[in-house]
Amino acid sequence: MLKRVVCAFFGILALFRISFAQEYCDKVNLMYSVYNRFHIENKSVDDDFKKDVRRKFLHNLDPYNFIFSKEDHSKLMTVSKDCDFVEKSARLFSLRISEFDSISSLLLDSKLDLNVSDKLNLYESIDGSVVLKEKKIRVEQVLKFMVLEDLFFEYDYLDPDSFEMPNQTDVQNEISERLSKRVSMKTLDSSERLLAFQDDFLNAIAQQFDPHSSYFSTNKKEDFENALSKEIISFGLSFGEDDQGGIIIASMMPGGAAWKTGEIHVGDEVLEIKIKGKSSKKTSSMSASKANNFLKQGRGGVVELVLKSEGSRLIKVELKEEVTEVESNIISSFILEGDTKIGYIVLPGFYTDFGGLFGLGCANDVAKELMKLQKEGVEGIILDLRYNGGGSLKEAMDLAGIFIDEGPFVVMNKKYDKPRVKKDRNRGLIYSGPLTVMVNGASASASEILSKIFQDYNRAIIVGGSTYGKATAQSIIPLDTSAYDDKLFPRGRPNNELGYAKITLSKIYGTDLETYQKNGIKPDVEIPYFYQGLIPKESDYTTALNADKVDKNIYNFTPLEKLPTMELKKTSSSRILKDSIFQELTKINDDLVKLYEKFQTQIPISIKGYQSLLDERKLLESRIDVLMDKLNPAFKVLNTEFEKEIIKLSEYCKDRNERIIEALYQDVELNEAFLITKELTSKNK
Repeated sequence: MLKRVVCAFFGILALFRISFAQEYCDKVNLMYSVYNRFHIENKSVDDDFKKDVRRKFLHNLDPYNFIFSKEDHSKLMTVSKDCDFVEKSARLFSLRISEFDSISSLLLDSKLDLNVSDKLNLYESIDGSVVLKEKKIRVEQVLKFMVLEDLFFEYDYLDPDSFEMPNQTDVQNEISERLSKRVSMKTLDSSERLLAFQDDFLNAIAQQFDPHSSYFSTNKKEDFENALSKEIISFGLSFGEDDQGGIIIASMMPGGAAWKTGEIHVGDEVLEIKIKGKSSKKTSSMSASKANNFLKQGRGGVVELVLKSEGSRLIKVELKEEVTEVESNIISSFILEGDTKIGYIVLPGFYTDFGGLFGLGCANDVAKELMKLQKEGVEGIILDLRYNGGGSLKEAMDLAGIFIDEGPFVVMNKKYDKPRVKKDRNRGLIYSGPLTVMVNGASASASEILSKIFQDYNRAIIVGGSTYGKATAQSIIPLDTSAYDDKLFPRGRPNNELGYAKITLSKIYGTDLETYQKNGIKPDVEIPYFYQGLIPKESDYTTALNADKVDKNIYNFTPLEKLPTMELKKTSSSRILKDSIFQELTKINDDLVKLYEKFQTQIPISIKGYQSLLDERKLLESRIDVLMDKLNPAFKVLNTEFEKEIIKLSEYCKDRNERIIEALYQDVELNEAFLITKELTSKNK
C-alpha cells in the first residue's frame, strides 16, 4: 500500500514538473509571437535569430567567460527546445559555478604571484573563451585582476607617496568570502535559480529584437514603474542591477540630493557605499535590494558613494539626507554676463509628475526659469542637454512648444497603425529670442527629439557632439494577448502571472520625415568635449534598429527663417583650431581612448604593469584638471535675483550654488557656446 502511495506521489510530482515545463515552453512561444506581432520592425525569427538569442543569454550569464567553456557552449547549443535549453543551462551553470568556487578558493588560499608579467582580455568571445582544460588558467587570471583592483582601490584618490598597499593575504581572504557569497546566491535553490534563468532567457529574446526591449515579471514591472515615480527618497536615488549583476544608479529623483550634485547619472556603476562614521561596503557581493537597504542605514547622516561613470572615470560623491518637496527649485538657471548677457539653463532629464493632478514636469519648470531670466534682461538663452538621457516624450513636446508657436513636431510610426503626426498641444510661446542648445554623446531619446524639432524649425543652433541615436519609443504590454486586440485596445484584465513585454512599438521621425535613429543628431556647430569617443552609443549595439524614412504628408509645416549656421560654424571652427585648450583637449581624448581600450582588452595582471596603467590614467586625469584651470571664460556667472533670495535661506543651497558656479567657470564647452550665442544675438539685432 505504502509503495503505491509513494509511486502515486512521485507520479503526480512528475506530471507537475512536466506541466510546469510545458507552461514555460508555451511562454517562450508566446514571447516570440507578441514581438513578431507588435514590434515595429519585421525581423526574421529564423534558426539564426534563435541561435543569437541563446548566445546572448549565455554571454549575459558569463560575460567574463570563466564559468562556461567552449565545450559547454557547443553542447548547450545542440539542445532542441528552448525551454529544455534553459533548464540544462541552469543545471550546468550550478555545476560550473561550484567548480569555480572550488578552484578560486584553492587559488586564493595561497598568495597569488602578481610579479609575473601577463595580460588579460575580459571580453574575449561571446562563445566562451577557453576550452575546459584551460579553465583553471583563465580563473587564475581573472582572480589576479580582482585582487589588483582591490589592492589599488584607493590609488586614484591618493598621492603616490601617501598610498599604502593593503595586505595581499587579507585582500584575497575578502575576495574569497565575497565570491563564495555570490556563488551561494547563484546556487541557492534549484527551482528559484531556474525561474531566474527562465526570465533571463525571455529578456534575451526581447533584446535580440532591439536593445531597449525587455521582459518584465510582475515584480520587475512594479520596480520599473516605481523608478519613474516622484516618490520622495531621502538621498534622491535608488540602486538597480545591470546585466552582469553589478550595482548601478537606477533612478534619481528630480530636485533630490543626488540630482543636485550634478555628478551622478543614471547608469553609473556603484563600487562602494560608505556611511560616514559607521561602515563601508563594496557592492561586489550585494544585490540591488541589499544595496538599497544599506543606503537606508545612512539616513540622518552623510553617505559617500564611489562611482564609475560612463567614461569609466572613478569619482567620489558625498550625499546628505535631504527632504525634497515636489515644488522645490528643480532646475537652476544662471546669467552669463560678458559683452552680452546670456541666460543659461541646465536640464539633466525630462522628468514629469506621473501621479500629479496636472501632470506638471520639466517643461513647466523651464518656463519658470525662462521668465526669471527674461526679467533680468538676457539677450539669448543656452539650454544645456549634455548628459541628459531623456525621459518623458510628452515633456519634450511641451518644452518645444515653449519656444515654437504652433505646428507639427514629430511623426510616430507604429506597425499596427498608420504614421501619425504629433503637434504642439498649446498655441503660443514663452520665449522667441536667440537659442543655443548644448548636446553630446550622452544626450539621448527625449533630448534628441527636442533637438530634432529645433533643427527642423530653424529654431535653435545645436552645438556640441553627435548625440546617442535613440529614435524609438517603448510601451509595456501584457504577454496575455487575450487582454487586448490587434491595436492594443484593452479587452479585459490580463493574467499577470505571464508577465509583461517592454516592447519598441514606435519609431520617431522629424517633420522632414528623417530619423536620427542609430546615427544621432549631428550638431550645427561641433565643439570637442572631454571623454569624446568613450561614451557608448546606440550604434554600438548589434541589435540596434537601422535608420529609415517614412512616407507621410506634413501639412501646415512652416519652418522659421534660416539661422546663420554656416557663419557661426566658420567662426567657431576658427576659434577652436587656434585655441590651445581645445588642441590639448583633443590630444587628451585620443590618449584616453587608447588607454581605455587597454582596460577593456589587454589588462596587465601584475603589480608593476597594473600600477603603470593606473599611473597613465592618473596623469591623463591630472592633465584634464590642469587644462580646466587654464580657462579664462568670456563671462561672469551671476544668480538671478530670485535665486539670490533662495540661497539666503539655505546653507546647503549656498554650498551647491558655489560648486556649480566653480564648475561653470571651468567649462570650456560652455565658454564656446557662450561665444556662439553672443554672435547669434548680434546677428539677431
